[in-house]
Amino acid sequence: MNNVPKISIITPVFNAQDTIAQTIKSVLSQDYANIEYIIVDGQSTDNTLSIINKLKDERTTVISEKDNGIYDAMNKGISRATGEITGIINADDYYLPGALKTVANTFLETNADIVYGNLRKIKEISGEVFEQTLKPDLSLMPKTMGIFHPATFVKKSVYEKIGLFNTKYRLAADYDFLLRAYKQQFKFEYIDAGLAAFRVGGASNLSCDSYKEAIEILSSHKSEYVDEMRQLYRKCLLKKELKRMMNSMVNIFGLKAVKKQYLKRKWSK
Repeated sequence: MNNVPKISIITPVFNAQDTIAQTIKSVLSQDYANIEYIIVDGQSTDNTLSIINKLKDERTTVISEKDNGIYDAMNKGISRATGEITGIINADDYYLPGALKTVANTFLETNADIVYGNLRKIKEISGEVFEQTLKPDLSLMPKTMGIFHPATFVKKSVYEKIGLFNTKYRLAADYDFLLRAYKQQFKFEYIDAGLAAFRVGGASNLSCDSYKEAIEILSSHKSEYVDEMRQLYRKCLLKKELKRMMNSMVNIFGLKAVKKQYLKRKWSK
C-alpha cells in the first residue's frame, strides 16, 4: 500500500432525493485527494439521478440500472472499485469531515485489514436536530453486529479472499460478511473517532427482519448464540407492537406534544 492509498467509496441509492446531496457532498469534500466514488443507482423514479449528475465530478462513476436489492448494488460497486480500500456509505448517511484521511492513516500505521470507528446517530424532532455518538464493540461480533457498517472500511483484498455480500440476505448481509472476516481472523483496527453519521427514522421504520436473518446467519456458522438472537428477535417484535399501540394512543388522545417532549428528553441524554 502506497503512502496515499486510493479509497473507493460506494453509495447504493434508490429514490433518495431528499438526502443524496448531503451524502455526495460529504464524500467529495473530504480533505483526501485519492478518492474514487462509485454511485450505484437502482433506476430511481424521483429526482435522485438528476441531483447525482449535477453534483458528480471527475472522480465519480455513476451506474444506473435495475438491481436485486441494496447488497446487489454494493456488490456491483465493489466489483468496479479499483482502490486498495473500500468504504460504503448509504444515500441517507454521510461521512464526517476528515474521516477518509484518518482512515487512510490508520491503515498505513497498523497494516489492518478492516478499520472501523464511531457512528453519529441523528434524529430530527419537531425541527430540532438531536445527536448521539455510538461506540462499537468488536467483541460482540460472534453474537451480533458489533460494529457500524457506515463507519467501517475494508481492504479490497478482503473481498477478494472471502467473497462479496450474500444477496440472499436483504437486511443483514453486512453482518454475514463481517462475521466471516472476523472468524477468519482478519485484522480489525478501531479508531476512537466519529467517521460517519446516519439518520434515525420513526417507529414505523422499525424492522425485526434483520434479527430474523441474523438467526439464519448464526445458524449457518453453527454459533452457540442462536438462541440469544432468537430472544432479541422476540423482543424486537414486542417492542414494535408496543410502539404501534403507543402511537395509536397518541393519535386517539391527542398526545403528540407529550410524545415529542419524551423523545426530546430521551435524545438529550
